Amino acid sequence: MEMKNLSWNEKTSKNNHPLLPKSLRGLIVGESSCGKTTPSLNILLQPDWLDFQKLSVFGRSLFQPEYKILRKGFEEQLPKGLIMSLFENRDEIQGEGIPPDALLEELSKSNKRLRSRQQIECNFYESADDVPDLKEFSPEHKNLTMIFDDLLLQKQNKWDA
Repeated sequence: MEMKNLSWNEKTSKNNHPLLPKSLRGLIVGESSCGKTTPSLNILLQPDWLDFQKLSVFGRSLFQPEYKILRKGFEEQLPKGLIMSLFENRDEIQGEGIPPDALLEELSKSNKRLRSRQQIECNFYESADDVPDLKEFSPEHKNLTMIFDDLLLQKQNKWDA
């Protein structure tokens, strides 16, 4: 079923899915290895769900393949849907022995028309020392921030010392 935006509110510069508010805060909570990455990636990569220009991801587990693919896909300026299709076709890609980052590069080089109309700036922070001051985030940009608790705990412990 297609959802239509029936809101009487003013049109804003954010174009999230009509079922989502223009400004959104949320939590995905669970113990380690319970599957928090899957809904996070689905929310980020579903075309026309979240409208953002700058993605900041904070955490100590960013070495995982999912985050490497996410980062490389946005660096290559590929559309969210194309990056999502890599995850959906993971078994076939792995079966062929193709490294996902090489596939993303090849897709970007071979077909410039695949490039996203909206470039998403993607920043990853693996150390609490690298976390920027919130004042550095411009309200002019459509910012999306993901914070993983292991990094927050690292910074909190540093402050307690």
